[in-house]
Amino acid sequence: MASWTKKALPSCVSSITRDDKRIPKGYLPIVLVRDDQGDEETRVLVRVKDLKEPCLAALLELAEEQFGYGQQGVLRVPCDVERFEHVVNMARKSKAAR
Repeated sequence: MASWTKKALPSCVSSITRDDKRIPKGYLPIVLVRDDQGDEETRVLVRVKDLKEPCLAALLELAEEQFGYGQQGVLRVPCDVERFEHVVNMARKSKAAR
């Protein structure tokens, strides 16, 4: 399995650039799964404190609807990288406006 990557995502998403499988404290690993291609996955790390943002909370609700609460292992979210970048940017703008 690939290491956790950033793929040029905004600052609320972090990365581990080496093949280290440990997750830093305060981060949640998420696997982004494209809606139309269930086999294409991107692994990212998101700061836990950013999950309270409404944009990211909406993605968690989508994950619950599609995969349910009983997911085993890493949280899977039905979202492609481009959409995820957009959601994260919206969350950052929301924080800056406060």
